[in-house]
Amino acid sequence: MARLIDNEPNTRVKPMKILCMGMARTGTNSMVLALRKLGFNPYHGSECFKNPPRDFNLWIEAMECNFFNTNQNPRYGREEFDRLMGSYDACLDVPACLFWKDLLEAYPDAKVILTTRDADSWLKSANATVFKFMQTPFFRFWHYMDSVVLGPLFRKSEMVWKIFCNNNYDDAVLKQAYLDHNERIRRAIPEDRLLEFETGKDSWDKICQFLDLPVPDEPWPKAYPTEAFQAHMDREMDNGIRTILQFAVVSLAVGIGAFFAAKRYSLSSF
Repeated sequence: MARLIDNEPNTRVKPMKILCMGMARTGTNSMVLALRKLGFNPYHGSECFKNPPRDFNLWIEAMECNFFNTNQNPRYGREEFDRLMGSYDACLDVPACLFWKDLLEAYPDAKVILTTRDADSWLKSANATVFKFMQTPFFRFWHYMDSVVLGPLFRKSEMVWKIFCNNNYDDAVLKQAYLDHNERIRRAIPEDRLLEFETGKDSWDKICQFLDLPVPDEPWPKAYPTEAFQAHMDREMDNGIRTILQFAVVSLAVGIGAFFAAKRYSLSSF
């Protein structure tokens, strides 16, 4: 079966230098700002919103090929990731961090950063954001109505968390999945290639020493806290409700118009 990725050009214009394989809600948004400050062009999960139908659906296909493969398609490897993220020299957040084995094989010269935070702190943040999104009834309904942004986003997210925790949002399951993800990466990657970066504790000095770069004279960036994520969810829900109301008003107007037109027609027949 033909794959979407095969229609994409290979746009690798610079080598992939950094694989940041920490799970979502471990300070990846702040890490994006830090990497940009250091001169890199990172691909974060939020990049999907720049071209939602393309990126969301390509990541869905990548997960299907590499983790489920019900259609017996070839796996995503170096060629496919170059086509997907060719203009970037770093990648992080979900879904990319789930592909850490494939990305390590594809880019053997890249350095690896594992962003972490205390497991209980991570669970609290994730429950208030990404897992709340997945379990909100409105979004579970509305993703069937929006084929451009929310639909692909929800399907991508559902597949991400199926790989991560089998869509089981019990606290104990989530916490263990998070710890297991980190431990697998620690065991698989040589110490000289891996930097473990603890969010809220580590800063410029640690990452700049690892990357052999000068330390910026400014505080470590902070981005996309729980409150900002919640505000984003609220805006999406408001937009969805507004669309539903507009559709209802138009439908009602059309229905009323059709009723009176039919009534006039029936009266003129006498």
